[in-house]
Amino acid sequence: MSGLRVLVCCPNGAGVSLMMESVLRKVAAELGLELSRLDHGSIQRGAKTAGEYDLVLCPAELVSHLRGWESRADIIGLNNPLSRREMRERLTAYCGEKGL
Repeated sequence: MSGLRVLVCCPNGAGVSLMMESVLRKVAAELGLELSRLDHGSIQRGAKTAGEYDLVLCPAELVSHLRGWESRADIIGLNNPLSRREMRERLTAYCGEKGL
C-alpha cells in the first residue's frame, strides 16, 4: 500500500472534521504513517464517497449513522475526536491489525 486514504467527518464537515484533519496530520507524522489522501467533510459526503477511502474517522456518536459503510471503508469512532493521544492509540491499533 502506497499510503492510507482517510476521510475525517462530522455532521456538517466544517468544524470538528477540519480540526480532526489537523490532529491526524500530526499523529500520522509522529507514527511515520504515510497518508496518500486525507480529506474532511460531512456525513453526507462520506456516505457518497466512503468507497474512495481505506478509513473513516469520526466522533464516536456518529458511528451509528455510518452503518453500512463497513463494506466500503473501515470506521473508527473517537470519544474525543481532538485528542492526539486517543487518535494515536486507535491508529496504532488499526495499523497493527492491518499490518501497516
